[in-house]
This record gives sequence, structure tokens and C-alpha cells, in this order.
Amino acid sequence: MTKERPLLLLLISLFLGEVSILVMVIAMYMNGHRSMTMFLSSQPGRVFLAAAGTLGLAAGGIIHQYVANHRTNSRNFALTLGMNLFMILLIVLSGEMVVRLGTNSSKEGERWRWGVLMPKVWEQVASTYGQLVDRATGRLTYMVYDDLMGWTIGPNRRNVSGLYYSSWEGIRAPREGVSYAKSTEKTRIALVGDSYTFAEDVAFEDSWGYQLEKELGADFEVLNFGVGGYGVDQAYLRYEKEVRQWNPTVVILGFPSSNVERTMILYHPLSSEWWDFPFSKPRFILRDGKLQPLNVPPLPPQDLFSRRSIEEVPFLEYDRSYKPAEWQPNVLHWSYLARAVMTLFPPGGIDRPEVSDATLISVNGAILRTFVQTVRAAGSIPIVQFFPQSKEEFAGETQLGLKVLQEAGIDYTDLTPCLKSITPTDRFAPKYYTHYSAQSNARVAQCLAPVVREALTMSLPAVPQRSSRK
Repeated sequence: MTKERPLLLLLISLFLGEVSILVMVIAMYMNGHRSMTMFLSSQPGRVFLAAAGTLGLAAGGIIHQYVANHRTNSRNFALTLGMNLFMILLIVLSGEMVVRLGTNSSKEGERWRWGVLMPKVWEQVASTYGQLVDRATGRLTYMVYDDLMGWTIGPNRRNVSGLYYSSWEGIRAPREGVSYAKSTEKTRIALVGDSYTFAEDVAFEDSWGYQLEKELGADFEVLNFGVGGYGVDQAYLRYEKEVRQWNPTVVILGFPSSNVERTMILYHPLSSEWWDFPFSKPRFILRDGKLQPLNVPPLPPQDLFSRRSIEEVPFLEYDRSYKPAEWQPNVLHWSYLARAVMTLFPPGGIDRPEVSDATLISVNGAILRTFVQTVRAAGSIPIVQFFPQSKEEFAGETQLGLKVLQEAGIDYTDLTPCLKSITPTDRFAPKYYTHYSAQSNARVAQCLAPVVREALTMSLPAVPQRSSRK
């Protein structure tokens, strides 16, 4: 037992030392290009320091065992070290084989379990989406290219499933052949936003826009200009291009937290491999406090996917979803195991000021303030509303969407308290559990109707006050 104890201590020291070295290498890789000061104050930096301390202790144990074996002329140290190195080699080769055999092709490259392995392959992305664009032709293409927003809803369209229809003006409609162009004595309310405003995954009659019209009564007409995939910027642009000319009495802009992220991207194919969305979009930047658009007109899909490499795609540095490390080849990429580790522990932090959280908040805030000012200048009443979509938001945590609204200093309606009355299992439509159910849509309409009535009866202040309508 006395002879086995030093051997056990040596094995433990070797194991701790090897794990510490691996952790330190991964932590340094996760640091990316941040300074050493920022690195050491970050979570990977703290892990690095802890691993370095453990490595020091392990090295002390290994040296102690080496000296003890050297004094007794024992071969145990050399044999143990050789066996340890053999086991490491066996583990690495086994891991390499497991990853290689477990990969399969995806639209961005090679996928293994949790994601696409680095590096992603632009040629594969361009080929996959190019074929998608070629197939998506005819009247069953619900979305069409737009030279300002990037895409919009086509006129008098029906989607493949038959759940969605559009009017001749590209507005959500209950059936084909509908036109809203004729003048009306009714009070018109226009809705702008993304799929939460459009009310995806439910029929027209179950959408909160239609339900709001019923709640308000026969003297009102609600026009749903929502478009799936929009960011806050595109919702504002659609108001400017298409909604403003309708002279609505009230304009409601609704968005969830994901929309403020979309404001910071230009190319949807780079943001999610799960979404077959081939369009690009504009992006606003702030210059001397003023909004300036980039990528206008947005690259049409055919032009985007004809680019030979991702480096030929313009304005990539302004796309928050573009992470250079995911696309750039690395000498270690010959190993599938190394690719898996690098994918699982990517470089952290966004060190590009153009796409930082601070820029996200300031740009989205500027867009929302501009929307409110523009709508008021046109003689309409603006209402901005927030759609909760995550467990954290329903639990009361302030996510990016609410942070943007709070920093923007505008009136807004937070629908979180309203939707808390619905049990969590019933809040979202069962197809994908990402959009509101018919029950939640009805609840949104019930909560929003008093807000609309109040807005119609009260005179809004010239300067927006920071508050939240509950």
C-alpha cells in the first residue's frame, strides 16, 4: 500500500496538470483579441488564474515524485509517465474518431451535435440559399424582395400552408382578393412590427390585430402591416414607405427583445442556420447623433449568393451576427476534435464597437424616438408596445428590449403583466412554441384596447416622458 500511494499521487498530479493546461489554453482562446487586463477580469480570465494555480500545485507534486524516484533509482516514474502519455494519445484519437464519424452536412458546413463546426463554409451557404431562392417563385412566395426594407409581404398572396393571406396592398388579410384601399369613415389603426405583430402561427381571425378591432367596435379598422423577421428599423421604414400614406389615426409599433438584435444585423443567413430566410436588410448607424442607413438598397438574394467568398459581402463589420472566427480557417482545423472544442468554446465578447451592446441600445433608442416624432409630425398617435417572449422576461428580469425602451425615454406599453394571467403552457402556439397562441393574442387585444381609447381621448405631451403603461 505504501508503494502504491506515491504512484496514485503521481497519477493525480499528472491528471490535474493536463486538465489545467487544457483549461488554460481554452480560456486564452475564448479571450479573443481583448487586452490582458480585460481578460483577467472576465470569467475566462478567472478560470485561467484558477487553472494556473492548480497547474503549479500539480507541477510541485510531479517534481516531488520525480525526485523521490530518482533517489531510489525506481523506474516507476518513467513507466507511469509513459503510460499517461499513451492514454492521452488514445483519448485524443478516440475523440477525433467520434467527432469525424458523427458529423453531417448542413447549410453552413459540417454539423456535429450542438452546432456547425468551425470554419463555416460560405460556398455551401451560397449554394443552399441560392437553390432556395430558385425554388421560391410564383404566387406561393408570401415574402418578396423590397428595395428599402429588404423584404415585405407580396400583394394578394397566400403562403404554402394556406394559413396566411395578404391584401392587394400587402397587408395581412382573411382571404385572397381583399383590398383595404377604399376610403372609410372608420378610425384606422395601423400595426407595424415583426411576426409578433403579424401574429404568426395563428389564423387571421385569432390575431391580436383582428381581436383588437372587435374589442374597439364597429367604428374602427385595424390594418396589420407586420412582417415576419423584421427588426425595429424595418418596422419604422415600412411606416415611412407604406403606412404613412394611409393617414392612420393611431400607429402601433410592437416588438420583442429579439427585434433589437435584428436591428444590428444585415444578413439573415448569417444569424441562424435554422431559418430559411435568404434576404438581407438595411442597418442604421449613428453619425453625429443622426441615423444613417447602410446597405440601401439591400442586396437582392441573387446578388448576395453570387459572391464568391464571404469577404466580398459588404458591411460585414456592422453585422452583429457575423463572427470572423467562425469563418476564418485555422491551422488547427485539420483536427475535427479541435474544431469541436473551438466551436463549443468560441472567442467571447464583442470587441467591435459598431455592434456592441451600447451601440445596440443607442441605435434602437434613436430609431424609436424618430418613429414617435415622425408619427406625431404626420398627425397620428404613436403607441409603442413590448412583447415578452422569454421565461426570464415573464419572471421579471429586464432583457435587452426593455433596456432599450427605458434608455430611449419614450412612453411604452409593457404587455408582460397582461400575459402573466395566462398559464405558461398556454401562452405560445403549439407548432413551434415561439409565437403567441390564440389565447395570448386575444389577451393582448383586451389589454391594448384601453390603451388605444386613452390615447385617443388624451392630448399627448410634446416631449415624450419615460414611463410604462401597464
